[in-house]
Amino acid sequence: MSRTVMERARATLRFSVQRYPPLFYLLVITLWCVSLDGMFGVLDGDRGLAFSPDLLHVALSIFGVGYFMRIVDELRDYEYDLVHNPNRGLAKGDVSFGDLYVALGLNAAVLLGTNLAVSWVRAAILLGIMVHALVLWALEKHWGAYQRSMFLMIGIAIQLHVGHGLYVWVAHAERTGRPLNPQGLLAILAMVFLYLHWEVMRKTAWPGTTKPGEKLYSDEVGSAASAVIAFAVMAGASGLYLWLTRSWLFLLPLGMAVINLTLFFKNRRPRGVSGKLAARSYFAFLFVMLLCSSF
Repeated sequence: MSRTVMERARATLRFSVQRYPPLFYLLVITLWCVSLDGMFGVLDGDRGLAFSPDLLHVALSIFGVGYFMRIVDELRDYEYDLVHNPNRGLAKGDVSFGDLYVALGLNAAVLLGTNLAVSWVRAAILLGIMVHALVLWALEKHWGAYQRSMFLMIGIAIQLHVGHGLYVWVAHAERTGRPLNPQGLLAILAMVFLYLHWEVMRKTAWPGTTKPGEKLYSDEVGSAASAVIAFAVMAGASGLYLWLTRSWLFLLPLGMAVINLTLFFKNRRPRGVSGKLAARSYFAFLFVMLLCSSF
């Protein structure tokens, strides 16, 4: 007997909470949005942080489009999860493709509707992010080179993160009534570097310390080169914000990245340890941004 609409909705909700824990992601995304918006204020010569209902709407919109991206990722990873993560909801059959298609449609409708009421530009950026997420799904299914190369994947997928930064940049300019500050593009580039630090480092490992079937950046360029790349992008993020703000506080997350790199070469532990240290560097960077935009 087919499930009722309410049963399917409850199953989709359970799946969503498991794969995209709302409290955690809302806190992280709000921190990210507030930190970046505050830096845009600093670059404009203002006092930096300025909380408002519109900024909350910005954070909720990024949270919503993040949920859209996560559902697309789950759909895209279905065949991989059947082998490597059979306990995930879609692989187990707790939810169906149809259930998740409905979730995507409703999510997109709410995001675009609430943003069109404020700004067609913001709505267009969110639409671009969602379309790009679907394009990535198609590329993974039909382009062999994309399937094989982690660096090619992230090189194309990182445009999603660029879109998030552009959305906050445009929203800040609309809220403050100022023209778009070109320096904001450098601030967004630094955020892209920051994300790449965490993304590459958490998927870098020494041979023999990983689970079978894991896809890593270090598989393509070697463990040492992959770790150095992760460190280099953090150095780029810190250097850009040091130049933009003249605040030496941005050397703090860079120092944490140095420690991470040193431990990686010294201890040769499983990749989970490096990922956790990279996450600490990531959050340290966000908190430094908050400090710099608060005073």
